[in-house]
Amino acid sequence: MRRRHAGLRRVFEDESTSDVSAANGSLICVPRKNAEHDSFPVMVPRSEKRLAPVSPERIRRLRKHLIDVLLGLRRGGAIKPAASAVAPQPDGFSGVVVRAACALCKGVCCRHGDDHGYIDDQALVRVRRASPRLSDEAMLELYLQRVPAVAYRDSCIFHGKKGCTLDRSMRADICNSYFCGGLKAYIDSGAAPEPTVVIAGDTEKMRLSPVLIP
Repeated sequence: MRRRHAGLRRVFEDESTSDVSAANGSLICVPRKNAEHDSFPVMVPRSEKRLAPVSPERIRRLRKHLIDVLLGLRRGGAIKPAASAVAPQPDGFSGVVVRAACALCKGVCCRHGDDHGYIDDQALVRVRRASPRLSDEAMLELYLQRVPAVAYRDSCIFHGKKGCTLDRSMRADICNSYFCGGLKAYIDSGAAPEPTVVIAGDTEKMRLSPVLIP
């Protein structure tokens, strides 16, 4: 493993073989060929946050946020925001790379979810249209029941040990459609599937996926 780390770091530090930049503490890599391993490196950040019990105060703040959104929808009357469709997960080999990257990253992009989880009127309208008979009280309870007993510190209240505790249909649009710089560069490249390695984090905390084979 040490030899692999050293080889990858030599590749990343060579400006002729990769484009790496720092943005808000996150490293972004435009995929280039890894000559030593004949595979594409996709670099993503990695969270080192720790789990902690979810406090009653956090749940109270989530409840207040959800009630405010529901009241806003009531005040809107017949004028409702459009219920956006649930963005599909990437499929094929891109989906394999995305799942491996998100598992290694451990939710850096969730860090601003705080105690509102990004839940907005569009998300609640989508849930309501899927279950028209769902009352405001039932919808409130639906979300509160998804709060895990333990969540990552300084992250989204729904960021549990195994990832997001909300179904994709319950999440805000941004949670279903956002990709960090490394993943977006990989997906947008449109390159034909080939062996790929996901690298999460940097320095001594770097973690690598197995070589992903199409």
